[in-house]
Amino acid sequence: MDKHTARGLSMGFFITGIVLLLFKSVLAPAQTTAEEPVMSQETIEVFLKANNLMVISEEDYEAMKNGQADESATAEQPTEEKKESESKVEEKEEEKQEEKKEEEKKEDDKPVKHKIKITSGMVSPDVAKMLKEKGLIKDEAKFVRAVESKNAAKYVQIGEHELTTGMSHNEIIQVITKGRAQ
Repeated sequence: MDKHTARGLSMGFFITGIVLLLFKSVLAPAQTTAEEPVMSQETIEVFLKANNLMVISEEDYEAMKNGQADESATAEQPTEEKKESESKVEEKEEEKQEEKKEEEKKEDDKPVKHKIKITSGMVSPDVAKMLKEKGLIKDEAKFVRAVESKNAAKYVQIGEHELTTGMSHNEIIQVITKGRAQ
């Protein structure tokens, strides 16, 4: 081995050593710190509050556990009172709904006649919109589905038709198709 080869080999070892030291001191600590999660008291509290959780001590847990038998008798009373108040609220709501239904029935008992005019070019949604405006139907989409289910759109007759409130979708379809839809 001559001088030049020995120098080249020693320089290679020297440079390799420096690169390994740099790698170990610069890159290795960054990898170890990223793997270890930092859990401080604040981060734990924030996590617990965000998830509606609570930490209690073992003494408090044991006290709650032992005191449950004593508290269960007193805890039942408020729930019974809550149940009674909830049932009263439900009864009032039911009464209001029944009153509304009775009012609707009173309105429905008096059939009102309406004349509608179907013109050329009107499609089922147009007819449904007109019927809703006159108060003959409540839901346009349901009426359109009823027309489509009977394949009655092609039988709708142009002209004036006399309808009354309280008629079902099928009855209305029979009138505006002059009985041609099945």
